[in-house]
Amino acid sequence: MHILDDPCLSPRVLALLTRARRGQAMSTDQIRDLACVEAADGSEAPVPGEAIEAMTRFEERYGGLWYPLLGSNGMEHGLHGEATVYPGIDGWSFPGILDGDQTWPVDVLLDERTVMTLAGQPRIINSSIAQRLEAHAQLAQVRDWPHVTLGIAVEPGQEPAAAEVDFPALDVEATGPADKWWSNDETAIHLKLHAWWGSEDIWVARCFAKRAENLTATVESVRHAVTGGVWRDEDWCSLCAHFRRPTQPCLPGTPTGPSAQWPRRSGAR
Repeated sequence: MHILDDPCLSPRVLALLTRARRGQAMSTDQIRDLACVEAADGSEAPVPGEAIEAMTRFEERYGGLWYPLLGSNGMEHGLHGEATVYPGIDGWSFPGILDGDQTWPVDVLLDERTVMTLAGQPRIINSSIAQRLEAHAQLAQVRDWPHVTLGIAVEPGQEPAAAEVDFPALDVEATGPADKWWSNDETAIHLKLHAWWGSEDIWVARCFAKRAENLTATVESVRHAVTGGVWRDEDWCSLCAHFRRPTQPCLPGTPTGPSAQWPRRSGAR
């Protein structure tokens, strides 16, 4: 069943997909006819049967799906007339998602985990596409709440540890290898992998509070609970697409035009 025909999704995913569109998906016969392997050395190899099955399942469930998250580009899903699989360090994968906010492709492994490769370094970022959708849906729910973005650097391949003593409950459905969510009706904490191709991995910790007066306490609880790395200044808010002084809150209704922003640096992300 295509996801846009599924009435049994969580309420937040259903809300996320209210602005979704559905394009043309490839048929099983088209996938079988076009399936091929592309190795790094240019050699040919038979297409594994499980790869054809995985692409077919993906296309039946997500083919043609498009929805916006932070910007106007949107998240595009589908094989789009190709059925090429690639061998990699994490197993066979195929191009299935274009992350519109990052304007970068996301590959899908045969077990539906996802991989993003930046600066030549692949990293598994989602445990499944369903988890990816839940994480996006949770972000869509709270992105307009008052929030603060912090940065933390850890050893390559590692992730920050969280004591969670004063945190809301862990949001298991939205949590994956590069997204950790804790949330309730008043507070949300998002620990997200931001960069992993240098001498250290950079994560951002987003602190959300439904009421602005509770934001300071949320930030303090994160600073005390999250360990295993070095806190770094983070002056860019990707949710609001503007610069702020490090730890300065982003509040709904505050100006976001050029007069309210720091000057954009050359090569800023």
